[in-house]
Amino acid sequence: MKRKKIYHIHTDFKFLYDSQRFEDELFNNQLIFIGEKNEKNALYHDSALFFSPDDLSKVLETVKDADLIVFYAMCDKKIKLLNQLPSSVKTAWRFFGYELYGTRHDLMFSTKTLEIMYKRKSYFLGVFFWLNFYYKSLKRYFESKKKIEYITKIDYILLFAEEEYIYLKKHWKMPKFVRLNLDNKLSERDFSKSENRVIVGNSRNSFNNHLDILDIISKHKSETNFTFFLNYGSEGRYYREVLERVHHLNNYTVFDEFLNKEEFERIYSTSSAFVLNSYRQMALGNIFAALKYGLKLYLNDKNPVKFWLNNNGITVSSITDLENDIKDKNLALTVEEKTQNIYQFNNLFSSYTKKDFCQKISNLISGENHFIEKHSN
Repeated sequence: MKRKKIYHIHTDFKFLYDSQRFEDELFNNQLIFIGEKNEKNALYHDSALFFSPDDLSKVLETVKDADLIVFYAMCDKKIKLLNQLPSSVKTAWRFFGYELYGTRHDLMFSTKTLEIMYKRKSYFLGVFFWLNFYYKSLKRYFESKKKIEYITKIDYILLFAEEEYIYLKKHWKMPKFVRLNLDNKLSERDFSKSENRVIVGNSRNSFNNHLDILDIISKHKSETNFTFFLNYGSEGRYYREVLERVHHLNNYTVFDEFLNKEEFERIYSTSSAFVLNSYRQMALGNIFAALKYGLKLYLNDKNPVKFWLNNNGITVSSITDLENDIKDKNLALTVEEKTQNIYQFNNLFSSYTKKDFCQKISNLISGENHFIEKHSN
């Protein structure tokens, strides 16, 4: 049987590894990186084809024998490439979120976050603040509506959670849903190293809505160390405001430089809880690390990832529980709860494997649409 040719289009070296889920005897995979060779992507210098951002015509010539082209996130270069592909070429979008979520501040940010981002300085100017916000939101909506017309040209969107797909369909016209498999099982471990430390957020990114969590923490003097990962992202007004408020806490740690994998794992392996106040899917690597090391996980009730994990038997606390848990010193799971979360995660892993995913992709390429998820229409 002839193997199906799949091209994987990347512009960010951090996600080149994600193409590994397509490694199967069914496919002939080729990585394409739009950008220059450097030390950060050195691991892929021999396995990937590198093209200058100005050489999209060469990329088009290279992929002309494709059975499927997978775009890892969508940016201007990839959209331009997509728009020049013949309609007969099947395409898939490995969705990371920022492409759409950044266009709807009204859905993604808390009031406290919006007040910083839209320069509210006085409650007496509240009416003007909200008028300014709605004007800019409306302007952004119409600008983004035109910009995301590329969605109609994509055949499939690749996501981990059907719950997120249902959420996306409420606000945007979506391609057909294809479920991603989880990459690794979690192994049971010794949880005795856990310290009284709570990790808050995953970056400086305003999608974290840090300020609401800081308000909760600052109400109570606590022996708990609150550790903030502020080590990448914009250093603008929002970040400066978060940093100023963090410095008013009595027991905190800030990481403001990017951590290597070993240090990241060390911190997670010795912490008791992870708090992410995002309204959207993000920081899945941090969430999976929290489950791996038995941390108590707090997510916002608006976040579809919370429903996905809860629906699969994984214990996830609500942000609304955080204040009482700080007061009651209840910021850790029991050993039984930690073990149960790992067990349920591994059940989720085993229920849909890499082989299942590759078989689904193969059938979609061949036109056997009965493998599409039930909510894809």
